[in-house]
Formats: sequence, C-alpha cells, structure tokens
Amino acid sequence: MTKVLYVEDHEAQRDIMVQMLELYGYEVDVASSGEEGVKKAQEGHPDIVLMDIRMPGRIDGLVAIRQLRSGSDTADIPIIVVSAWGSAKHKERAMGAGADAHFTKPVTMDELIAAINRHLK
Repeated sequence: MTKVLYVEDHEAQRDIMVQMLELYGYEVDVASSGEEGVKKAQEGHPDIVLMDIRMPGRIDGLVAIRQLRSGSDTADIPIIVVSAWGSAKHKERAMGAGADAHFTKPVTMDELIAAINRHLK
C-alpha cells in the first residue's frame, strides 16, 4: 500500500484529505507543521509527501521541502505542494525549493491522484 504523508496545519482540511486519500486506497499519515512533517518523513519514509506552504512554527513548507531534499533518506521522496498560495511567484518558489508539483487549493481529487501516480512511477 502506498504511504502518503500529508503536511497541513488546518485540521478540517487534513481530515477531509485523509478521508479522500484513504478512499483511493492510500495509507495516510499526517503532520500539522513543517517540523513535524520533516520528522515524520525521516522516521516513516513515506512514498510521497503532500505539503502545504504556509504553516505555523519555526519552518514553513518551503523550508521543510529544502530540509527533506537535503536529507540522504528523504531526498528522493516526491513532494507535491497543495497550497492556497497559487500565484506564479509562489509556484516558482515551491518548485525552486524542490517540490515536484504544485496545486492550488481547492484541488480536485482526480488531478491530485493523477499527480501522485505520475510521481510514484
């Protein structure tokens, strides 16, 4: 079963996404901050990470992506940004930090599942 780590600080959005991903057959773990996301990725070795950008705490999603890309155990994990920040500048920053794809909320599950499958191959 494919393991997805979803890093999102808004509990309601996290809960909905987890339910949807589980309906599609994914095993889902969650983190509510960039710090927690990095730690869970290092410990749990997910197959893919879905990352929000703007989160509370010491590190936001961009810093978390850079940390994951610099870690020997996490550098190759695909990272898809799912963020309310959808301007060209924000997408460029996410991709520059090391994200593999960027989606602006709200994203359709068809789009997201297609992207997950593309990046797992």
